[in-house]
Amino acid sequence: MALDCIKRSKRIIMLVAVCAVALLLTGCGATLSVYDYDEDGVRYHMYELSVDADTVANMERTAINDVDGNKYTVQGYFARLFADYDYTLVSATNADGKYTVRYRKQVTNGGELAELGTKVDFTTTHTENPFVRTYTATSPNPFNGVRQNYDNVQPLRSSTVLERIKNGAVAHDAHGETVVSLHAIDQAFPYLKTVNPDGLLLNYVRYGSDRMESSGQKIKDDKGTAYVFSRYFDDADTYIRYKYKGAVPYGWYMVAVAAGALVFGLIILFTRAKKDKPTLLDRFPYNPEQYRDYDSNLPSKLN
Repeated sequence: MALDCIKRSKRIIMLVAVCAVALLLTGCGATLSVYDYDEDGVRYHMYELSVDADTVANMERTAINDVDGNKYTVQGYFARLFADYDYTLVSATNADGKYTVRYRKQVTNGGELAELGTKVDFTTTHTENPFVRTYTATSPNPFNGVRQNYDNVQPLRSSTVLERIKNGAVAHDAHGETVVSLHAIDQAFPYLKTVNPDGLLLNYVRYGSDRMESSGQKIKDDKGTAYVFSRYFDDADTYIRYKYKGAVPYGWYMVAVAAGALVFGLIILFTRAKKDKPTLLDRFPYNPEQYRDYDSNLPSKLN
């Protein structure tokens, strides 16, 4: 089940694989996550497929032999699936009750995910008060449309990863006969024919500022702060949203001007008040009548 929903990644690659595999693995404890991040100035998409151990066991229990006469394994199947594409294997483990594999590829022009699904393209609106502007950035989820693309794959086509998961890798020999070099995933693992792909969990993981709010779940890993936007392998259209704040310059400028004016006014008032009261120098030559009020403050003469 999980494998049916596994990872049908990009167009010709990961998304394609993500879509296709997702369809096949769904509902069995499979999760496909696409990490969108920059490294040394290069943008990457990393695809992580996790399938629970029971699903892996059921898949391999029903596995058929490959074209070389060896029984298919989950790890071997996906290694061969991506071998003809530009994916780089990052890691593959079979521990903690699940099989987890990671592939990544450099992203250009939005990547295959945008070609098989929907391009991440944010529309930003804002509200504000005199001091703070609140921005809301909204984009379609990149997995929108992936299920429809998988459902619309035509028979015997296998140029993309998505097509290859659904149809296998096929070609025609000199006699016009169909030659299979890799079976469709549900042929390689008949157990998946009983699996409903709608249950595949798809995560889009995007890195950003720690100070933002979002419609996803905030996590932290060795690459920084990330936001996870989750959905299932279905035909729903979902969205990803961020909310963040920025200062409004003119509001704080007016506060600074007002504060400066207040300080200046207080200085003027203090200076004038001090100036209105005679100093010792102002008292000379001394006129007793003019400064009679000061005499009343002198200590009384001692007897």
